[in-house]
Amino acid sequence: MPEEATRPEGAKMPEEATRPEEATRGGREVGLQFSLYPLRQERLRPAIESAVRAAAEQGVTTTVGRLSTFAVGDEDAVFRAVRAAFDAARRHGPTVMVVTLASGPPDDQTVAEIQEATAPWRLTAPTGDEAARP
Repeated sequence: MPEEATRPEGAKMPEEATRPEEATRGGREVGLQFSLYPLRQERLRPAIESAVRAAAEQGVTTTVGRLSTFAVGDEDAVFRAVRAAFDAARRHGPTVMVVTLASGPPDDQTVAEIQEATAPWRLTAPTGDEAARP
């Protein structure tokens, strides 16, 4: 039975996320997305919550999504967050962590525009002449 999702202390949902002033220090802002896959563990939530909390404690702004956690911060803080999240998760048992990094992540308005343009109700299979175009 799936566990009810909860938000670890310090993590913010997308509408609550803010960017700390130090995130843009020296123009080295980096975006991070990570997903955790605890292996052979009876409960998944403890490893995931520990990892999100550990990442947030490194000075990055975290946003918890349904399948991934997103973070933005100074490059050094982001790399510390990756290490801290992985270390925290593996203390609970075997874990796979998938990480995506981005230099110069898009601003909130750009992300919102992309999300709106790719919303499921807007994506349709091409028909007629549209299907024939290369």
